[in-house]
Amino acid sequence: MAQMVLLDVVPDPVRTGALLAVVLLVIGLVLLLAIGLVVFLRYRKRSLRHVEIIRSDVQSTASAPPAHPSNPNQP
Repeated sequence: MAQMVLLDVVPDPVRTGALLAVVLLVIGLVLLLAIGLVVFLRYRKRSLRHVEIIRSDVQSTASAPPAHPSNPNQP
């Protein structure tokens, strides 16, 4: 008799299953995008580690001559 009662249980509506699937899919996509962004930024940082900034011949800006000596606003 107990088996008859267990078989007579009404299943959950289909809406709940579909909603759960959509929510899990969205969470999974957000996690994949976040992981992809972290991997991309780490790879970019690692590849730019050995790139040097191109500097002019002047080593410091304090000893550099003025860019426009004929500028009347410059002392």
